[in-house]
Amino acid sequence: MQAEEHDPVCGMKVDPSRAASSLEYQGATVYFCSKGCAAKFRAASEKYAQAKPDAAPTHPPAKAESHGEYTCPMHPQIVRDAPGSCPICGMALEPRQVTAEDTNPELADMTRRLWISIALAVPMLALMVSAFLPSMPMQHLFSASAWAWIELALATPVVLWCGLPFFDRGWQSVVHRSLNMFTLIALGTGSAYLYSFIATVFPQIFPASFRGSGGQIDVYFEPAAVIVVLVLLGQVLELRARSQTSGAIRALLGLTPKTAKRLDDKGGEADVPLDQVRLATGSASVPAKRFPSMELLLKVTVPSMSR
Repeated sequence: MQAEEHDPVCGMKVDPSRAASSLEYQGATVYFCSKGCAAKFRAASEKYAQAKPDAAPTHPPAKAESHGEYTCPMHPQIVRDAPGSCPICGMALEPRQVTAEDTNPELADMTRRLWISIALAVPMLALMVSAFLPSMPMQHLFSASAWAWIELALATPVVLWCGLPFFDRGWQSVVHRSLNMFTLIALGTGSAYLYSFIATVFPQIFPASFRGSGGQIDVYFEPAAVIVVLVLLGQVLELRARSQTSGAIRALLGLTPKTAKRLDDKGGEADVPLDQVRLATGSASVPAKRFPSMELLLKVTVPSMSR
């Protein structure tokens, strides 16, 4: 396949093997997207020859697609000009217009937080399960005070970093006076972590009634961390399902042809970008090809089938 050339008149890319017209100029072959551009070049060849071969097309370019506005799937009245979360329910906002882009930064961020939280929460979960075993194997490795400090070190990044989006959404729900599940999550995990932190760092401020049989204050780092992990898992599953739905829509958008064949008065054909096709422009297609626009389909000839 030959490399694409540029039409010196309009600047469009032209496939030499499918060019509508071509001519020799100063020892080089010049290709054109249509016979009209070739006629203009013949009339003022020096003018167009001085233009850069990779100049931008003189036709109005298609407007670049952008997400533009973001809205909440559950509350369409919420519209923002940037990604974020819904102040009413806390769900991640989605672009109002689906584009060909397949990246989902919210899903990537939540997935990263989920895996980090799992790696840190598994040891705490194992310690909690060990307490119900007859021999309590893990509890004999270190003292209760030492285990509390170890759990503090493991739970801090899980609650304060992996669960940070939930605290932010919970705070937004309070500010907007629209309490939701993130309000409860932030309140529950935050209270459990704060109480356990104080009990670990300042155990002397608690009265004897708060202490267990061994004189150690019970901490709740495990429930706080496990709750964060489960909520992150739910968020990842939800975002993945929504991303797959958007992917199906993007697949349909990908079926749209990028070019159409333009017919001139003499029956010549040229591939032109779809944004340059107008109602007054003739178009043609061939069997087994996709039509760029059913509204612009002027005539279809169905070949007869022989038996």
